[in-house]
Amino acid sequence: MNILMAADFCPPTSGNFIASLITLARKLRSDGQTVIFAFPEKQRWIDWITGEGFEVVVVGKDAMAPNAQFPVLSSLLKKYKIDLIHTHFSMFHHAILHNRSAIKDVKILIHDHMDFGIRYNLIAYYCKSFFLSAKYAAKNINVISVMQRKHRSYLFLRKKWYIPNAISFERYIDYSMTREACRSYLGFRSTDKVCLLLGWDMKRKGLDIALKAVQRCRKSDPCVCLAVLGIGTGPDDSAKEFIRSETGIDPAEPWIKYLDSCEDMFAVPRAIDVYISASRKEAFSYGLLETISQDTPIVVSSIPGTRWTDVYTSSFFYSTEDTAGCANAIVRALELGRRQTNSSEIVKAYNIDGWCRQIMDIYQKL
Repeated sequence: MNILMAADFCPPTSGNFIASLITLARKLRSDGQTVIFAFPEKQRWIDWITGEGFEVVVVGKDAMAPNAQFPVLSSLLKKYKIDLIHTHFSMFHHAILHNRSAIKDVKILIHDHMDFGIRYNLIAYYCKSFFLSAKYAAKNINVISVMQRKHRSYLFLRKKWYIPNAISFERYIDYSMTREACRSYLGFRSTDKVCLLLGWDMKRKGLDIALKAVQRCRKSDPCVCLAVLGIGTGPDDSAKEFIRSETGIDPAEPWIKYLDSCEDMFAVPRAIDVYISASRKEAFSYGLLETISQDTPIVVSSIPGTRWTDVYTSSFFYSTEDTAGCANAIVRALELGRRQTNSSEIVKAYNIDGWCRQIMDIYQKL
């Protein structure tokens, strides 16, 4: 079987998403299948994929325009004699929905990584899901959801699966740098009480909430600081304006530390004291998986995409948008510290090998 693994994914670092796809592709190759990757832009991690012996097609951002998608997709299907399209982050979504009859012999599997972004209106949420699932069912499109709520909402789909994300925990277990070395590598002082936020999508990730919460914590403990990963070592003008306008905080405050994206991400969860997930919208966070596995406390906004973490003793929830609640959760998380929790359970539940087996089984059922 020839599989097109297409993902509208182009951040500067690969993260666990690309690592997961490569692990899956290796197992598929061992099983006699052929995997072709497609991405909209060239990034440095593509060399990792090609170095593994897989072919990668960079289609260009212009090819993601709705009217341009199908000619590009059609040419890929013909060139590589594709039997199955496994698409992530809506890549070629428009082309598939509007031209399904032209590619009726190709199996389609949409990997749904995102929520609808409708937080409080359940009627609107299920109405949107109702129409989308009806459309998928009519066009013989199959779906994997990383969120259980969204999986359940696809009422008309016969072939649908709930599979949460997974990571290769062995990579973290085998990582040789000590916590002290990781902190030094990232530029933290021994006295810093480091809270981390992934802030590449500043509003959605709740950068404003995290900044105001940490500022509040500093009134009683000036050692608390916030490390922001994803907006560069020095924020650009748009990031500075966001911070000023949304929080009234000077983005040059010394207690705000900006971390550059790097491929050596194993150091991050080991070096920090608290991971903050202040997201207003989230599906299933790799960052939370990584952090919990390292016995690092997490502070989490209570939204559907994060509630799976409530079984772990290192999790501290607060009501979304509640800055004071976030600050209180940070204080409690720092009091807990990095101690042994029930995080070992996460290795069993979200291991990459089990994830790959489930997806390969689905391929056989399509």
